[in-house]
Amino acid sequence: MLNIDGALGADQSDIQEKPRLYVTLQKSDKQICRTKPVGHHFIRQTSIWQITKFHSIGVYKESNFPQFQLFPQPENQYQSDEWPVLMGFLHKYEKVALVSLEGYELYIQAPDAEFSHAIVMYQILSPHYIPNFPFHTPACGKEVIGPQEVTGDKAAFFIREVDASPPLSFGEATNNLRSQSLKKNFLSNHPTILKALSHTHGWIFGAIAELVDNSRDANSKRLDINIESFYSKKEGKTIPVLSVIDDGHGMSHDKIMTMIAFGHSLPEGRLSGSIGRFGIGFKTGSMRLGKDAIVLTQTSTSRSVALLSQTFNEDKPNLEVPVVSYCKHNNYMELDLSVQSEASAEYTLKAIKNFSPFNEYFLGQKLGLFGETGTGTQIYIWNLDKWGQNYSLEWDNNMHEGDILIRSKRVRSRRGQLNQQVPLDYSLRAYMEVIFLNPRMQTYIQGSLVKAYPLTKSLNQTARVKGMIMGKPLHLTIGRSNTEWERGNCGIFLYWQDRLIEAYKRVGGQVYNPNMGRGIIGVMDTTNFMDDDDGKPWVMNNKQQFLDCEASAKLEEWLGQKYDEYWEKNFDPCDLKKGSDRYKPDHSVQCDKCGTWRVLDSAFNTDTSLGRRCEDPHRQVAHGVITVSAKGSGYGEENTTTEDPVSSRAGPSKRKKVKAAQRLLPQSSSSATAETDAGILNISTGEEDSGGNNDNIEEKIRASTLASLRRLRGCK
Repeated sequence: MLNIDGALGADQSDIQEKPRLYVTLQKSDKQICRTKPVGHHFIRQTSIWQITKFHSIGVYKESNFPQFQLFPQPENQYQSDEWPVLMGFLHKYEKVALVSLEGYELYIQAPDAEFSHAIVMYQILSPHYIPNFPFHTPACGKEVIGPQEVTGDKAAFFIREVDASPPLSFGEATNNLRSQSLKKNFLSNHPTILKALSHTHGWIFGAIAELVDNSRDANSKRLDINIESFYSKKEGKTIPVLSVIDDGHGMSHDKIMTMIAFGHSLPEGRLSGSIGRFGIGFKTGSMRLGKDAIVLTQTSTSRSVALLSQTFNEDKPNLEVPVVSYCKHNNYMELDLSVQSEASAEYTLKAIKNFSPFNEYFLGQKLGLFGETGTGTQIYIWNLDKWGQNYSLEWDNNMHEGDILIRSKRVRSRRGQLNQQVPLDYSLRAYMEVIFLNPRMQTYIQGSLVKAYPLTKSLNQTARVKGMIMGKPLHLTIGRSNTEWERGNCGIFLYWQDRLIEAYKRVGGQVYNPNMGRGIIGVMDTTNFMDDDDGKPWVMNNKQQFLDCEASAKLEEWLGQKYDEYWEKNFDPCDLKKGSDRYKPDHSVQCDKCGTWRVLDSAFNTDTSLGRRCEDPHRQVAHGVITVSAKGSGYGEENTTTEDPVSSRAGPSKRKKVKAAQRLLPQSSSSATAETDAGILNISTGEEDSGGNNDNIEEKIRASTLASLRRLRGCK
């Protein structure tokens, strides 16, 4: 009889060498010491036990929790020194160290001051179904195959011996036992879930952003995003492969298993400053970009490879994600037999070879990029998403050097926006320039460095607005961007956890007038405001929009008020006068009978006044009076009527003066109209002054307009 930790039963006493299995204690991802559990009666799920908290030992002294012993097995002098430090802390302050595993909680305590070993108490949190990869023990050439059913205070294992060749996959092992004595109800994931997850991101750059977020959370200093051509043996030709490569701290076996799992919860201490919260970003992002992905990751002590593939899982009843892991021994990477068998590792490598562009040599070449002491993660995605007969992404360096574009170049839908020149929506370089409020990672696209574009430092006439909503402080930076003015854009950039969530969000009057606020950009970090009292964010899981909630609605209302106040104060104080008189705007009404538009005086009531005839002439505007009216975009010089009815009656000489006056006046997409008995002129309201200085807008408009009128009428 063979138990799970490799110890021999009485009927196996003729085998002298026992396989030795170890676990490494860690705290905050830093190694403490390698240890060997002795006398435990539950499946050890992982080779690393992460200490998350310390509790007072008092409540555990009276408990009847089952327990086993943990003996130090240090690999180097550092671990030899760290073991007594941990034990000394637990003994002196009467603490236990908490380790959380799937379905279990472990409590490590120091039994005495000699620190020769530790006592580990444990409890089973709930009856749990834990599938496990085939477990290979070289001593007997057999495999112990999960799953295991946990009931009561002990785990009862379903163990059977099978021929080690051919190996059973994760899905096969689970299916075999499912039809046998295990009768528990449980859920499994069908491979179609990968396609369903790909629909989380409508905007394909949102999928790339998920992978970029993971690199930032890994404290990467450099990130490379490329699309290259790899030869695929399965396809028999070269295929494009998207790669996302960083130099972060990498992932241990436990962490990569967490990454490929469907959802997880992070320890409380890791939430601060972390963009990833939901545990689905890698799956949704990679599957939106392509059908298949492989992950290569390396830490200072381990290396892992995982295959997330729709192609590999075709026709399979349950989703399989093959993973192979290595651990470092004396500067060499060897198979980590504490988390897998040699057979399952061989099965994974065979799947990678048959269903990816990577063979063992190419895989070794890519892993060699890490070097002996380097760390980081490499993600390769192929069978890329299609747009018709072509790929959704464009990456021709001859046409778009250092950039990756969305082929359709479609602008994302935003309320109130008519402009179609928004590079951020279809240029990955433009998006990466502003994706982080405070960039701390160098990003390269197709080998070209992306220069971060700090929005708050690119504005002029900047104002910093403070406020308070729902008892939480708000800070908004708002100003004018000449670049966005030239493109015709405006709106608020909203960040959360330093990451861009919404761009060019129109608020206030911008929603109803496409020309209002042109070039005005606001920037705001909503991290403290858009998290609830429990620290849970009001952010959609695709991180491209905020949830529709009370906080979001009140924030939008506040932003609209502050935006309108800034616009009216700095760019829209247009109040034309003649002498001491103030003129109300006249009515422009359309005749119901002939469809002609007529200018009527302000006292005319269109609801009660009758008797107007089609033959009645337009109201004549008094000498020197200027009527200002807002018009939509497109009323620049190129759309000005070259000869209107009034100027045509004025004769050739006066028509020349009208055209000359039109050329002298500044043009704008949002214009004012000066009406005289000599003709109709377009005059700028001044809101598009290229220098951004509109302090004397009223004087500029009045002086320019009156001077043109005098020349037109022969006045001095």
